[in-house]
Amino acid sequence: GLIPTTRVPMGKENKFNAVCGNFFYALMNQYDKELRTLNLAEEDTLVLGRLIYTLGVVLHCAGNSPLAPNMGKTLLDFVRVFTDIYVLDEYVKQSILFSTSIVAQISPVAAMTAEIYPQIMDIRLWAEELLTEAISADTTKLAVYALDIMDTVIGRGLFPSDLNSLSKEYTPISLRDTVINANPKISEIK
Repeated sequence: GLIPTTRVPMGKENKFNAVCGNFFYALMNQYDKELRTLNLAEEDTLVLGRLIYTLGVVLHCAGNSPLAPNMGKTLLDFVRVFTDIYVLDEYVKQSILFSTSIVAQISPVAAMTAEIYPQIMDIRLWAEELLTEAISADTTKLAVYALDIMDTVIGRGLFPSDLNSLSKEYTPISLRDTVINANPKISEIK
């Protein structure tokens, strides 16, 4: 008999890495410029949600780019502004959770510096607060997923040793217990 052979796929250069910043920063350019036809923070939340999702996708595609850590920090700065708004559209909440998850997933250990740690923790606290609000099941699942990713990054000690004093204040919560206590009808979240 013949022995079946398997082909090992050859790696390819990600050509997007050379131009990823052109897409990412162009999308963010002048997002807060006041136009009579567009008000992202108040009226056009669908466009804002799409913008945040798109920035997360562009960042994911540029994951191995040397620009990715800086793009991730910029994205966290951007979405953190919107977590301070009390009434957010459900879609915008989901887009923030998605984008934050992307930043946590693609950020190399070296990029997890004192600059990014406070942002991750602020968004993590915001996501915890979401679980106590009346939100949709989809947003709840996404919040649990985002918290799990952030807890994995924080829990593995991927932050520099000089941040250990900050991380000692951090105590992981049982996400499942928090979700079930906040919303007993959602007990099948995995």
